[in-house]
Amino acid sequence: MPLPMKPIFKKPDHNEFVLAKTRVDIWQYPLHTEFPNAADLLSEDELTRANRYHFSHHQRRFAVARAMLRRILANYLSASPAELVFSYNKHGKPELVNASSLQFNLSHSGDLAILAVGKTFPLGIDVEFFSKRPYEGIGNHLFSSSEQRGLANVDDKLKPLAFFHIWAQKEAFIKASGLGLAYPTQAFDVPVLPPTNQRCIDTVHKQNWQMVSFMPKVACCAALCHHPIIKEIRYFTLTECNSL
Repeated sequence: MPLPMKPIFKKPDHNEFVLAKTRVDIWQYPLHTEFPNAADLLSEDELTRANRYHFSHHQRRFAVARAMLRRILANYLSASPAELVFSYNKHGKPELVNASSLQFNLSHSGDLAILAVGKTFPLGIDVEFFSKRPYEGIGNHLFSSSEQRGLANVDDKLKPLAFFHIWAQKEAFIKASGLGLAYPTQAFDVPVLPPTNQRCIDTVHKQNWQMVSFMPKVACCAALCHHPIIKEIRYFTLTECNSL
């Protein structure tokens, strides 16, 4: 099997909202400030979900993440952000009604959100900021035997990096598969330490995925899982939500 093509990360003009079958766009944007009129863009369901959070900063993060999701996807579709309608499969993975060729996946951790957008082929993305956890205890329940051994063998100073690197890849993989946490996470292997740019085997669907890991911020791991046909990754970074 030939080596997978190395992804190309670049920052093209933000007005270049064009979908391509062999390309994935990643959008990184902040959640630390209010998004003007975010509530006007959200559906009743999204507003209800935002209000379920007890703390105001959690409500803000959810509302801004969803409002920006709508604005970005609407640009690709030349549509109104407020008019986009989402549906969800039985495992919770979202898709757009009447725009099934547009593929997307959103993840946010702390005050950072990353959104992957593609065409035709499913994808998954995840971002995780480091935090104190019982790393090996959680790994014993969720990681493969190979990953457990790798985590146990890394230096203690690298435990957070290894744990969240594995976790981000796992999340991206199960989101791309469409099964979410219904996927047996111990049934597939991902690299323990970064960087990653390699194939991962989906034993449930009998197919290969391409896994790419990256670090959008300090003390933060992220991963994109996509179809091997993808040849290019574009990376857009927004410093303020109103800069789009």
